[in-house]
Amino acid sequence: MQNDHIKIKKTCIKKKFLQSNTIVNSIFLFIILASGCATYKTPVSQKLIWEDTSAILRNIQGKPQSLSLQQIRDAIISNGSRLATFRANISMTLTAPDLKGPVRCTGLILYQNPKSLRAIGSKLATTVFDISSDGDKFRLYVPLENKVYSGTCNTFHKIDALGINIFPGDMASLFNYKEILEGEKPTLETWPAYWLIHMLEMDKEDVHLKGNLLVDRVNGEVFRCELFNADGSIRLQAVFTNYATYKECRIPQRIDVRWPAYDTTFNIAFSNIVVNGELDPKVFTLAIPKGAEAITLD
Repeated sequence: MQNDHIKIKKTCIKKKFLQSNTIVNSIFLFIILASGCATYKTPVSQKLIWEDTSAILRNIQGKPQSLSLQQIRDAIISNGSRLATFRANISMTLTAPDLKGPVRCTGLILYQNPKSLRAIGSKLATTVFDISSDGDKFRLYVPLENKVYSGTCNTFHKIDALGINIFPGDMASLFNYKEILEGEKPTLETWPAYWLIHMLEMDKEDVHLKGNLLVDRVNGEVFRCELFNADGSIRLQAVFTNYATYKECRIPQRIDVRWPAYDTTFNIAFSNIVVNGELDPKVFTLAIPKGAEAITLD
């Protein structure tokens, strides 16, 4: 009888423990195997980062700062203004519904403040794509199809040759938050480990949420960004990790991006980073190769 009582008691404890760890929205799951005092957790999926950035905050050690909204904005904009140019080798992983599986490639990325961007991706010594953007217009060359796509940067475009949707303007904005922070009416929420800045756009009748920036209170660094469509749906989510200092600029060495509406993710890790080196402006001009088919997407 005593052993039965102990078994019943353990069962009740186990059920209460499992119930207390239900995960919001059923996006990810912890499987807990309890035996006495021991527990086991399954490895955490990478998708965790989109819904729960607490793991990032746990790795940030130090005393939280107490700053005003203006001080936070000034610090973020100041750090961004110190980044004149950026060059790095990249390792990328892309997932999208029309792809058979994750596409992994390496390459090179070049950036010049405020909006000039060039990225080249290759696999097995073969160029997969070459894209350039000036913030207003972009060109994308797909060598295997011998096609050059062009269009505006501020909207989604379907690239049939790659099986993906792209929003060229998003990538350059991830290097410079000035445009995101300026021209909007921000509000601030202060949490124990981070600040949450809401960027609001106001017209005569309505208030629209344009985006959110989550900033850790120890280092004052953006670790998450969310941008919204006019209807309030999420257009983009980005997570920034593994910051390091290069010539007084704080640079995230990894960026994970997701476009929920298109179920597309883009993970990029930087190496051999060079900050504020000299870049020839011509490197941001993608010439149309002779014989390539030109496709205008607008």
